[in-house]
Amino acid sequence: MKWLALCLAILNAVLWLLPERLALPAVSSTAAGGLPRVASLKAEQEIHPGPESGHVCITVGWFKSPSEANALGQTANLEYRVESKAESLKPLHWVLVPPQSEAGARLLSEALRSQGADVYVVTRGQYKNAVSLGMFESLEAAKKLASEKKSENLNVTLAKFPRNRIGYALAFKVESPRGTEVLQAVEADFDGNFDFIERNACEGVATSEKNP
Repeated sequence: MKWLALCLAILNAVLWLLPERLALPAVSSTAAGGLPRVASLKAEQEIHPGPESGHVCITVGWFKSPSEANALGQTANLEYRVESKAESLKPLHWVLVPPQSEAGARLLSEALRSQGADVYVVTRGQYKNAVSLGMFESLEAAKKLASEKKSENLNVTLAKFPRNRIGYALAFKVESPRGTEVLQAVEADFDGNFDFIERNACEGVATSEKNP
């Protein structure tokens, strides 16, 4: 009887503990199963760098027209874009008779034109109703005209005439190691010297130009 009671006690203990033992691997498997997915996601992020890495953008100019820039871009067989920018130029030296009444400016301009002078009345801006006698890149030329007009008893003054023009530039996207090589090839195909050359990091800059 003692042996029978002992056997029953052992069997009862085994039946009681066995479900817990069987459940443990399932819990461990669930916990471990989450970790590989997180790790693989992290690794996937690391092996996909940004689309512009390893590239540099080279911008050259100026060109007189978009078609001139586009023609050179097509010879390079690379992604490129034609850009328009306002180019600041040196101001002109402006010789003029200071502003006066509209009627007085009109009468003076008519009298000067009758003498063969190429003049006009300024119609807006800071010098509205002034009489323009001429604009020059050279300061000496402007001073010479001003001196001549003063000797004719005209009240003249010098002013600066600010000016800009629209210029066109060409931007290439190239692999960084090929930057110098591409620039040399583009320079060789261009008849003349570029006014400027810029190298910048690419930020989705260049797309192939489709203009005719």
